[in-house]
Amino acid sequence: MTAGAVVEEVGRDLARWLRPVAAAFASLAVLVAGAALWEYGRRAGTATPVDPHDVLFLAGIGHLGVQAALRSRTRRGRLRWRPALVLPGGTRPGLLARRSRWAWAIEVAAGGAVVGSGLVWGGSTIGAWEGRISSAVGVAALLVSAFAVFRSLRRPRFVAITSTGVTTEDEALPWERIASVLRDKKGVHLRLRDQVRYVTVGGHDYSISNEHLAHVIEYYLATPDRRIALDVNVPGPLGAVR
Repeated sequence: MTAGAVVEEVGRDLARWLRPVAAAFASLAVLVAGAALWEYGRRAGTATPVDPHDVLFLAGIGHLGVQAALRSRTRRGRLRWRPALVLPGGTRPGLLARRSRWAWAIEVAAGGAVVGSGLVWGGSTIGAWEGRISSAVGVAALLVSAFAVFRSLRRPRFVAITSTGVTTEDEALPWERIASVLRDKKGVHLRLRDQVRYVTVGGHDYSISNEHLAHVIEYYLATPDRRIALDVNVPGPLGAVR
């Protein structure tokens, strides 16, 4: 068993139908909370304990700080081998990298603070033109946030490495289509042979580092004879995995 992979069995199908239900309830909760914050601001008016404009400014600074911290943190996550990955093309065994749950939660909290304080500000100043504009922007941001939460819970971001290729939540790339692998702070970029474009996988919100993920993809891209091992068990000694 390689030091860079962990065997993880797949839970049964209960989570498959629970996931869209949970995603719908979570997005509805976001909408209800946003409406409640706007209504609170409308009723409180200028009598809010703290100036919503100042809270919005501080929340914006905090959100930028969270983004910077997530990008600069040390990520020591490992790939996990699963015997039955549910992928767009069917069910296959392979290595899996998922988005970090705590990183996602922190981003949601930071973004929610920005949107929520903006809604309170819009509601408290709804009688003036700035309140109407900020309310409209806040409602639009609230809808986008609710949809983002629904999509993130309904179709979580992932990268799967199997004997047939690299698969994400949106696209399946056979090994034959991948020409080379590049990496930077934004993620791992897979250059395609048949199109003039890159497909970016990984990123700062994953628990596995871009370097680690790129090493594994490069390893299997360069050694086609080793890919079949992904179908039967955790790969043997893998020099590219730290």
